[in-house]
Amino acid sequence: MSEQDTKASGKDRRRTSRTVRGLCTVAAIAMLWLGRNSHAPSTVLGLSPFVAVASLLVTHALHVSAGIGLVIGIVVLLRPRWFCRRVCPMGHCADAVSRLGRRLGRRPAKFFPLGQWILWLTLGGALLGWPLLLWLDPLAIFSGAFTPFVQRSTAAVWLTVLPALAVLVLSFCWPYLWCAKVCPLGAFQDVLSHLSRGARRLLRRGKTTDATSGATLPVARRAVLGAVVGTASASALRLTGTRMAPPLRPPGAVADEAFRGICIRCGNCMRACPTRIIQPDLGGHGLTSLMSPVLSFADGYCREDCVACTQVCPSDALNSLKIGQKPHIQIGLPKVDMDICLLGADRECAECRRWCPYGAIHYAFSETSYSLAPQIDPDKCNGCGACEKACPTQPKKAIVVRPV
Repeated sequence: MSEQDTKASGKDRRRTSRTVRGLCTVAAIAMLWLGRNSHAPSTVLGLSPFVAVASLLVTHALHVSAGIGLVIGIVVLLRPRWFCRRVCPMGHCADAVSRLGRRLGRRPAKFFPLGQWILWLTLGGALLGWPLLLWLDPLAIFSGAFTPFVQRSTAAVWLTVLPALAVLVLSFCWPYLWCAKVCPLGAFQDVLSHLSRGARRLLRRGKTTDATSGATLPVARRAVLGAVVGTASASALRLTGTRMAPPLRPPGAVADEAFRGICIRCGNCMRACPTRIIQPDLGGHGLTSLMSPVLSFADGYCREDCVACTQVCPSDALNSLKIGQKPHIQIGLPKVDMDICLLGADRECAECRRWCPYGAIHYAFSETSYSLAPQIDPDKCNGCGACEKACPTQPKKAIVVRPV
């Protein structure tokens, strides 16, 4: 084959690669945007072997979404960086911006392999149930960028765009830096490819060569050191997280100290919620809860006929529920402030009982206030927030759902 034919063949391969990546990006956008009330968003994020392995280490269970990611991991063992070159929508966008940066005179920067440190810190933390930087997965970042376009556009919701914007700015200023040196999913693929090459060499030769051993040592050193630092950091952050008041989480949430780590802040649950009561935490419950989903009943409540958020979580921070399980899931428990309640001022009101979908509220005479007072039956109440939403007192609500 002549040099000219070789160049032409190379151009055709690059053109085909870009076409495939473009189609994958369009498909991902369609699934995240149009399929937000189905399993499609969790399928997109389930493609990440990085999320799949971290979720497996934390939950000790293999779920469908994690299984897809593990299959992708097996493919990457045979085809280095296959996911980056053919599928990853965030990588496709970052590469497009990188090419623009190159045309405008920007040059790639030399940088140490930060992605590998992010990888090992996260997997080390996952061993203790707290995968520290799992939210840096590129599919989670890409997914989060769509939240404001299908969710009520509050200032808090718009903040979910910032990670994707940061990746694009980084890629423009230092072309290809994100994909090559920072992305933990890319680093995970490099590690898998390295292990695959080492295994093949062992099978062919029966022993490792000096070159193989030399290449293995830095990776093994980073893996051990990163895992140790990750487990230590996870322990420290878990202790810090226990000092903060727990927020109200969506139904099916795992224990809050684990939730703060395993939630990847992808925005799937926010987009799936029909009443828009799931909002990103702006740090009111500590740094470890930042941008994770919390419930706000200002404009709605957790409907008794809906489990949409639990169906689209890719990391199993929310356990998948069925409608029949909803009454038995404890989101929180309402607390009544009789100093605010209209009944405490001898005024008539029955809104909380009227709107409770589970019949968990009745009124009883209080010898303390010498008036009727709402009584909550914890065996019937799941903390859906209907009573808080219906309470007419302003600006503070007389009945507020608190974490249990």
